[in-house]
Amino acid sequence: MEVQTYFFRRTNTNALGKPRSWTDHLLWHHACHTVDLFAYQTGENASQAFALEGPKHPVLGISMDMSIGLKVLSGAICTLSMSFNNHGPLGTFFRYICDNGTYIARYDELLNGKNEPIDVSKVDVSLNGIELQDREFFAAIDAGREPNASLAQCLPAMRTLDRLERQLAD
Repeated sequence: MEVQTYFFRRTNTNALGKPRSWTDHLLWHHACHTVDLFAYQTGENASQAFALEGPKHPVLGISMDMSIGLKVLSGAICTLSMSFNNHGPLGTFFRYICDNGTYIARYDELLNGKNEPIDVSKVDVSLNGIELQDREFFAAIDAGREPNASLAQCLPAMRTLDRLERQLAD
C-alpha cells in the first residue's frame, strides 16, 4: 500500500479557509487515517514502523513533510508520504500494488494501474462513505453489537502513532 497525502498549508485554517481551534498535524491527523486503514485491511498491527520528518514550520511548530513506513508480520508494507508543501492536487491517494494487479483509490473512484475506471456500483448500497459509515453505526446499535471501526478498534493505531512520535523525538 502506497499512500500520498498532500496539501498546501501555511496558516492554521481548514480546507474552507476558516480558522481552526486546533493545529493540523501530519502524524496525529493525516497519518492516523492511513495507519488505521492499513491495520484494518491487513488485520494486523504494525510489527515494524519508522518515521522521518522534515523541518518544522516557524510559526505553526509542526513538521511540513513526513514519511512513514509500516510492516506487518505477514509481510505487507505501507509507505506513506505526506506534505503541507504541495503546490498541486490536494488530498490523499492510495495505490495498492499486489500480485493480483494495481489499484488506485481516490475519493469516490477506483482505477486500475492504467488509470482505467473500475465499476464498483454493485459493491454496496451506496458509494457515499459517510452514508455507509452512518448505516453501519445505526445497524450496530439496532443489533446491540460493537460497530465496525469503533474506538476500541482504533486504539492500536494510536499506539503505533505514539511509537512513531517517540521515535521522532529521539
